[in-house]
Amino acid sequence: MTGRSVLLIDQDQLFGAALGTLLGEDSFQLLPPVPSVEEAMKVLRDIAAPDLIMVDPWGIDPPRVASELRRLRASAPQTRIAVLTSDTSDSVLKASLFAGMDGHLSKSSGVATLRDALELILAGDAVFPPRAAALVAQAQQPQGPTPADLVAATADLSRREIQILGCLLAGQSNKSIARRLEITESTVKMHFKNVMRKIGAQNRTQAAVWAIQRGIGPLS
Repeated sequence: MTGRSVLLIDQDQLFGAALGTLLGEDSFQLLPPVPSVEEAMKVLRDIAAPDLIMVDPWGIDPPRVASELRRLRASAPQTRIAVLTSDTSDSVLKASLFAGMDGHLSKSSGVATLRDALELILAGDAVFPPRAAALVAQAQQPQGPTPADLVAATADLSRREIQILGCLLAGQSNKSIARRLEITESTVKMHFKNVMRKIGAQNRTQAAVWAIQRGIGPLS
């Protein structure tokens, strides 16, 4: 778990220096930051793929944000990639989701929150704000399902699996879900695997969208 390499794409050099100091305390290896996706793609051609890429799309023309993120995703298909930005707009969040990013984080997050989020992303989880699934659902399903559709859609899911989806919609991590439902984290992962198989989802975001479209709400 030591020496995990991180490439930061950010025009803010001061932020890059501060982030390097913070990550260095947790056994991350911050590579020299680059100011643009274009520069990052040049670097990626000459080095071994980093474990994590963080990108702030600030400075990219808004209509091009999604396409630039997709270019980055295509250039490093095996690398975990997260948007790390101070832009809280839905448009940038949608770009992250539809470009296949593994996370969307805020620069205003506390140090501990950011570290935890990066660990989750590196462990294979997707980390997005709770509103992300609703944005995707709005884009993909303009009309809501009927009550009959809701019953049929969830008939194959157990009560526990529906609870798991509710926790997912509440933005909870596997660890938080395990604590909430008083089960082990490995059991949570098993339930997620079963749910994904049953509903044909490829990742947690797709599972969340599926749940919203079928009337499952966040577990309060």
